[in-house]
Amino acid sequence: MSLEPARVGECDTPFCEGAAETITPNGYVCSSCAAKIAVASEQAHERDTRGER
Repeated sequence: MSLEPARVGECDTPFCEGAAETITPNGYVCSSCAAKIAVASEQAHERDTRGER
């Protein structure tokens, strides 16, 4: 959780200034950050499926 005040309508990813448009487990983020979160989530799921850490 960040101590920074919320910026209404802006991406919740630190240091990103994109317009928020997608709700994710990481907050309300821009499409670019949402895509990165989706890739990281899919990679984590694949590692879990293979039994890796």
